[in-house]
Amino acid sequence: MKRLLAILTILALMLGMAACGAEPAPSPSPSASQPGTSSHAPSAEPSADPVTLKLITWVQQTNETAIANLNAAFSAKYPNVDFVVDTVGANDYPTLLNTRISAGDVDLITNLSAFDTYPQDFTRGVEKPAWETFILAGAYLDITDQPFLANWDQGMIKNAVSYKGKVYGLDMGGVAYNGMFYNKTIFEENGYKEPGTWAEFEEICNGLLAKGIYPITVGGADAWPLTSVGVSGMVGAFEEDLDGYAKGLWEGTRKLNDDRSMILWGRFEQLVSWLEPNVMSIAYGDCPGRFVTGKAAMMIDGTWNAGAIEDLDPNFKYGYFPFPGDVDGKPSQLQGKYDMQFNIYADSPNLDWCLKYFEFLSQKENYEPFVSALGFFPTMPGVTSSSEFVNSLADKNVRFKPSWEKHIIAPKGVGQYAAGQLFNINHLKALGGTVDTVKELADLAQADWDAGLAAAQ
Repeated sequence: MKRLLAILTILALMLGMAACGAEPAPSPSPSASQPGTSSHAPSAEPSADPVTLKLITWVQQTNETAIANLNAAFSAKYPNVDFVVDTVGANDYPTLLNTRISAGDVDLITNLSAFDTYPQDFTRGVEKPAWETFILAGAYLDITDQPFLANWDQGMIKNAVSYKGKVYGLDMGGVAYNGMFYNKTIFEENGYKEPGTWAEFEEICNGLLAKGIYPITVGGADAWPLTSVGVSGMVGAFEEDLDGYAKGLWEGTRKLNDDRSMILWGRFEQLVSWLEPNVMSIAYGDCPGRFVTGKAAMMIDGTWNAGAIEDLDPNFKYGYFPFPGDVDGKPSQLQGKYDMQFNIYADSPNLDWCLKYFEFLSQKENYEPFVSALGFFPTMPGVTSSSEFVNSLADKNVRFKPSWEKHIIAPKGVGQYAAGQLFNINHLKALGGTVDTVKELADLAQADWDAGLAAAQ
């Protein structure tokens, strides 16, 4: 436990600094602690004594509602079990996660994404991802030997929740976030269809503006809906080989301000001009309401938020399309990630009940309504989502692949202009920043990137 607390203290500094845009502290050495070598014994029927399971997650209406319904179903079957669910905003969630694990004050953990974005062979000196640090600290229960794992897609088990041959969680589904929701009524009234190329998208947005309709809204106050969802979609539509682009940036054969990248920067400049006014003051949670009431014709977001739209107005007609590129590949294909991972805190005093919860979630009759409510693509064979929206995306989900966010890792300590996904358009004056033009911002980003590469030598 002393070793765990020491490692988590270091991780607290790393996560806290990363959240503020500062250089993260060094990760603990893997030799400091090793993940468990054996899984907790498969769960038998636990004690019927009253128990409260503590679960932490982040603020997102659809997710919170789905978890509440799942917990209610579990308590209906096991009346001695109740839940306390604590939430914070997504940007603050890493701090909550670290704090609660450090204090030993949690049973069930949700994580925003799977075990991915791992350093590649062309990266140098990058930080370990937080999830690996938690595993090395012994914070996540090894569930490798649990029988319920057989119910899940084994590709998900291998690619999303495994580390060095051991399994540490369950991932609830796939989500796409390389596009936007659109108001079908506005599109139909103005004679628009889903765009297959950037030129068609440009025509739609400029046409809407000319008619006094703001084309796009986004939860800019939370930053990530624009700098993560929007950026991933734009880069993913423009660059066919995302690994190749990332490798080229690391090896110097591509630049953030080379001629081809500047075409992409130009499209970001157009995107900014199509956003509704004061978009950087709009909270993510308020965005669906603005979209449903017609404040804008489109909303940049991930497919996971369809439930929030339907909760506001079950009769609202909407669709979703990925950002288009230069080749008319109708329908454009979805890109995204595995989303919402569940983990068990390894030192929970209620391990048997936590495993019973995982066993319950691993039954088709319990997982199917849960994943349908989330709006995810199922990660359990034989499960069909009841979400009409998810099923409507089938033709866009033929060649699903990881988004740009899952391909790019910045050098350790890279500056603010090249942090994250590299195209930090929030620095533009048009969005409340200090940089006048995309050319200036591209040059600043490349300078930060070069400095980061030099430090990584």
